[in-house]
Amino acid sequence: MIFLTIIAFLVIFSLLILVHEIGHFVVARRAGVKVEEFGIGLPPQAKKLFKDKKGTVYSLNWIPFGGFVRMYGEDSSDPKLLKDKKSFLSKTIGQRAAVIVAGVAMNFLLAWVLITIGFTIGMKPFLVTEEDLSRGIEQGIVEAEEVLYIHSILPDSPLAETDLESGDMILRVNNESVPDAEELSSMLNPNELVSLVVVQGETEVNLEVMTDGEGKLGFEFSSGQFITEVQDLRYPFYVAPIESAKEVGRLSVLTVKMLGKVIVSLVAKLTVPEGVAGPVGIAKMTHYFVQQGFVALLQFTALISISLGVINIMPFPALDGGRFLFIIFEVITRRKANAKWEGVIHTVGFALLMLLIFVITWNDIVNLF
Repeated sequence: MIFLTIIAFLVIFSLLILVHEIGHFVVARRAGVKVEEFGIGLPPQAKKLFKDKKGTVYSLNWIPFGGFVRMYGEDSSDPKLLKDKKSFLSKTIGQRAAVIVAGVAMNFLLAWVLITIGFTIGMKPFLVTEEDLSRGIEQGIVEAEEVLYIHSILPDSPLAETDLESGDMILRVNNESVPDAEELSSMLNPNELVSLVVVQGETEVNLEVMTDGEGKLGFEFSSGQFITEVQDLRYPFYVAPIESAKEVGRLSVLTVKMLGKVIVSLVAKLTVPEGVAGPVGIAKMTHYFVQQGFVALLQFTALISISLGVINIMPFPALDGGRFLFIIFEVITRRKANAKWEGVIHTVGFALLMLLIFVITWNDIVNLF
């Protein structure tokens, strides 16, 4: 299963990156830009596969992860390229803007196709917010029961003598459904033997614990809902594309909001918010979805594709959104930005992105262990 997870992880990310680069490639060629190389995988180059009639070299590279497109004049400050009809720099503002956003558009398109397939054959709904869960319960798509989520076990308390830990859920107290968090203390008596049904991971455990002299078990908790069953959503083939488009739009907005919270947390608190994952965290999630089957993996791939599209269109140097920002600057000022300084800004932006990926990856590794 580990080997299958590694293969799935590489295939998913390579697919997403290659689709993104194909977007740049196709629109660049249509705009008359010479594409010098289309690489499968990342350098160093392992083998030149062939060269087409328009001079594009197709290569296979040693790092089996994603791919790249190298366009003539894309990152050059040579003023001669402004007059070379085959260079990226010589193209109109509209053409350059189209080339830049084409990759992001392809990621959204891929997500739409994958979700359309999922909705046609039957797929679990995207339950990414509390509102989604509540709506699903109201519509009868989701079945859930009330639980008490354990946040922490107090030292020297009755529960400290058990193997319960943060993240476990209490399903029943004394063979009854759990009460609200505020009502639990009123139903427990001092030095009373209490029976608990607890979910630890995917295992249901029965425990008996004696309360202390104040009638407490000694833990911090909150009320919540535990999903017991989720039905598939299935639409007719002519409805699925419409519902898929709505879902891509909704998930894109939620991703933007989440990204905003990540930036605020990193700047204000210098911490990575809970739930944010880098390559290691995504690899771990890939393992889970591989176990759930093809449709779950398809759904996961669509989510990652949307995230990749949203992140890339953000107005940050080195990303497509950062390059698009320079196009906007050119429209407003009616002159091109200094190519040398633009290159420096993108280089600094790329270094900051690598630092961010390192921090998130380190956080993934710490959480893993």
